Amino acid sequence: MEPPEAQDYYTEKLVRLPNLSIYYEPAETESVDVTRAELGLRLGTTVFWSAQSLFKYLPQYDEVFARIARTVGDCQFVFLRHFGAPAITASVKERLERTFAAAGLRADYHCVFLNRLSQSKFVAAAGLSDVFLDSIGWSGCNSALECLTRALPIVTFEGATMRGRHSAAIPRMIGVEDTIATTVDDYVAIATRLGKDAQFRRGISSRMAENRHKSYRDRAQWRRWKIS
Repeated sequence: MEPPEAQDYYTEKLVRLPNLSIYYEPAETESVDVTRAELGLRLGTTVFWSAQSLFKYLPQYDEVFARIARTVGDCQFVFLRHFGAPAITASVKERLERTFAAAGLRADYHCVFLNRLSQSKFVAAAGLSDVFLDSIGWSGCNSALECLTRALPIVTFEGATMRGRHSAAIPRMIGVEDTIATTVDDYVAIATRLGKDAQFRRGISSRMAENRHKSYRDRAQWRRWKIS
């Protein structure tokens, strides 16, 4: 998860651990019946799962969603309302409304805000989506690993520091690097292709499903400390 020059970002000595540096058990969730209609999602639309904590979404990247929508067409972005801080939700919604309007689009047609979900319902709802859109700058980690059980293609922009690299480390760990972007334009292009090209999307998902076990139950960091 750290870049090669990571030590430059710390005053303390950085001790690197192998791989993802964590031991992670795949989410074992109870079976929950969830439908797109229940979530306010259209049946035939392409759904982008963007369910990070809302404070991770920075204003300078709001246009990313409008750019994707303008090219993909019939699509929706799923966000989670910020639990306990309605002002944050209101602020993000207002920003998106302005950004989509500037692009000649309606935010309420493309953006869906859900209430906080249990883990089981979170994973089930993600499974009804088509693409995982990572937040740029402050990446998802646990949420990406939870959604990995549903093999959602992860579109992520690999940042300069660790907090922006979690969701890039995960597909790299399993050898599916096609959806890791290096620029904002690249991020939009990858998301757009996944949104429009179902065959490409299924191919990525299939490879993720085949290799996702490599992200689970990794004892390499334990061996590293034992050797030390």
